[in-house]
Amino acid sequence: MRPSAFPAVDHAFARRLVPGRALAADAPRIARACYEMAVRFHRGGRLIVFGNGGPATDAQHVVVEFVHPVVVGKRALPAISLTNDAATLTGIARADGFDEVFAAQLRLLAAPQDIALGLSADGRCANVRRGLETARHLDLLTVGLLGGDGGEIARDGLADHVVIARSDDPGIVKEVHMTTYHILWELVHVFFAQPGLLEREASR
Repeated sequence: MRPSAFPAVDHAFARRLVPGRALAADAPRIARACYEMAVRFHRGGRLIVFGNGGPATDAQHVVVEFVHPVVVGKRALPAISLTNDAATLTGIARADGFDEVFAAQLRLLAAPQDIALGLSADGRCANVRRGLETARHLDLLTVGLLGGDGGEIARDGLADHVVIARSDDPGIVKEVHMTTYHILWELVHVFFAQPGLLEREASR
C-alpha cells in the first residue's frame, strides 16, 4: 500500500470512533429499551419494523434475527416488516400518499402489546415519523433508530426510546444501526433468561 493512502485509511477508521463511543455511552438507555421490549414479547406482543431505502432492508434483517435466530437454543420471537409487500406499499401510497404507508398498516395490524421499531438515517423520514406517531396513539412501545442529530423524530419525542447513530454519513449510520439491533436482539434474550423477571412485570 502506498504511503499516500495512509491518511485516508486513518480517517476511515477515525470517523467511526465518535459514533461507536456514543453508542457505548447509550448502553443504559439501550438496556432499558431491551427490557421493555422483552416485557412486551412476554405479554404476547410482536415487533413491527419499518424504514425507507437502506433502512427498509435493515427492517427485514431485524425481523429475521428475531423470527429465525441463528444462535442455537435462542427462542424465536414474532416480528414483521412493513416494507416487504410492494403491492400494499404502493397501493397505500397511491391512495393516501407515501407518508402513510407505515401508519396505515399499523392501524390495521398492530395491537397495544406490540413494539414499533422505526429506522431513519437522518430522523427526517415523514412516513417513519407518521408510523411512530400512529404506534404511540395505539399504545405500542416505540423505538427509533436514527442518524445525524436525530432530526424531528428525536426533537419531537416521537419514540419512547431513541438511539442515534451520531454521524451524517449514511454508511456509518447503517453500521451503527446494525450493531444496535443486534444488541437489541441479544439483550432481549438476556432478559428472557432471568427467571421470574418478566413474569413480575407482566403481572402489573
